[in-house]
Amino acid sequence: MKVLPRRRGAVLVNSALGVALLGGAAIAYTTLDSGTSTAASATRTRTATVAKGTVLATVSGSGTLASPSDTAQDFTTGGKVTSVKVAVGDAVKKGQVLATVDTTTAQQQVNAAQSALNTAEANLDKAEAGETVTTQVSGGQSSSGTGGRTGATAAATPQPSTTTTTKVDSAQVAQAQQQVDTAETNLANAKTALAGTTLTATADGTVASVSGKVGDTVGSTGGSSTGSTTKSSTTSSSSSAPSGFIVLTNPSGMQVTANFSELDSLKLKKGQTATVTLNAQSDTKLNATVLSVSSLPSSSSNGAVQYGATLQITGDTATLRTGLSATVSVVTGEADNALSLPSAALSGTGTTRTATVVHEDGSTERIQVTVGVEGDSTVQVTEGLKEGDKVELTTTTAGTGNGFPSGNFPGLGGGVGGAVGGAGGAGGGARTGGGTGAGGTR
Repeated sequence: MKVLPRRRGAVLVNSALGVALLGGAAIAYTTLDSGTSTAASATRTRTATVAKGTVLATVSGSGTLASPSDTAQDFTTGGKVTSVKVAVGDAVKKGQVLATVDTTTAQQQVNAAQSALNTAEANLDKAEAGETVTTQVSGGQSSSGTGGRTGATAAATPQPSTTTTTKVDSAQVAQAQQQVDTAETNLANAKTALAGTTLTATADGTVASVSGKVGDTVGSTGGSSTGSTTKSSTTSSSSSAPSGFIVLTNPSGMQVTANFSELDSLKLKKGQTATVTLNAQSDTKLNATVLSVSSLPSSSSNGAVQYGATLQITGDTATLRTGLSATVSVVTGEADNALSLPSAALSGTGTTRTATVVHEDGSTERIQVTVGVEGDSTVQVTEGLKEGDKVELTTTTAGTGNGFPSGNFPGLGGGVGGAVGGAGGAGGGARTGGGTGAGGTR
């Protein structure tokens, strides 16, 4: 029975040790949390300074280069090709002969039309001259008298006369004139067809392709009296080079046609400036101006609608080629010498935003800010801030700020309760040791 006081004493000692351990853990946790929280807070607080600069808002699209001076040259009169006078790569001038087809049939048609015109003109002359009519009229009779001589008589004799008149039939004249007009038209068309057997360049350029050779038979495209037709390259974003018997290219007036998303296309306007970057030469930057924006969609895929725009490239275009792919960046908004901040320094949307200003003493103030041009990475500030003001940037909080992923001191098993459990376990161990000691004593 004397053993009981010893066991009670061991329990009391173990309990005291557990409380001490718990207190130490709590102190260590509080100290560590306070220190890491302060350090983390200092790391997370970032600021931006209001400064003057240029704020640019841009939209981007992609497309290809095309020249409105590129032309397709085709015969207006079909036939068998008798000559091709140029080759790919040749530089040609407007009016230069490029190729010819056989003229036999066309010349025969000219001759026949000329003969028909000659006949029609002769018929018109005859109709306008009219018809001459001669009319004969019988003359009067002379009477005889008596006297002087008995039985003397005088016989009566007729005196004939003629009249000449010209009759012009106005209906015949009108019909003859119509025949002349028709014959003149037929002759003009025949001469045009004859001229169409010679293919001439409609503009200066370089021969890009020749699709036929001597001996081939080509069809008639009809149209131009110059002996060739011009097919400008299409202005759609999926433009391709023109096609014809001979194609001439000319980089003068080079343009770029590009597709933009439906949202970005609403920001495009005629006259806006742009930068064109060739995909094959990323270091080549070309200046351009928006010429037109299509109001019809150019493509639609998986619900994404795009609209096309045509831009005129400025500067030297001599080394450019039709079909080169390019990326286009159009300036849709610009503010020069403006107060600006990074977009991340402001909260909200629209023209009125909020910002947290950091004063020199470290205090902060939430204020309203009016913005102008919203650029790609910066925003123009028109009211609410002045140059040199420091504004908090949007921050991201990691964990709970005490430096530990779970927010608890390692080994605490859920906080204070874990510490208490650990202390209880220590007490139990002490009790077991005490019991063993007591048993040994016995």
